[in-house]
Amino acid sequence: MADTAPPDAAFLKGLELFAGYVRTNGSTALAPTCRLEHEVDRLAARTPDSSVIVARPDRQLVDELQEFTAGR
Repeated sequence: MADTAPPDAAFLKGLELFAGYVRTNGSTALAPTCRLEHEVDRLAARTPDSSVIVARPDRQLVDELQEFTAGR
């Protein structure tokens, strides 16, 4: 997207640290793939004539992510 900056070095370092942690310690989390895919499709459908792939996240997506991470 032309109006956003690429990830900076700090973000990439954090991502690398997180991936290393998961690789070392494993994860029992099951990604809510179907629900999240539905959310991405729903957000993308809100801006069909835009060059933006996915519109800004809204409360519904936040609720889905919080439900997934609850108790972990």
